[in-house]
Amino acid sequence: MSLRDVLSLCGRIGLIVIAFTFVAGIVAGPILEKILFSPVAFTERSIQPALSPAGTPPERQIGKPG
Repeated sequence: MSLRDVLSLCGRIGLIVIAFTFVAGIVAGPILEKILFSPVAFTERSIQPALSPAGTPPERQIGKPG
């Protein structure tokens, strides 16, 4: 094979690779966008527990006699 044939073959292979990359980017773009940028829901923790632990008096009675 002459140098001209080798360069022609490399050029064709390069164009094929570029074409596949271009098509893969068009196909994968919307799919990746849905996966990477999907809305994420967070829940907040409450600062105070909903129920006080058993055996502990409420805060307003702590330190007050009677």
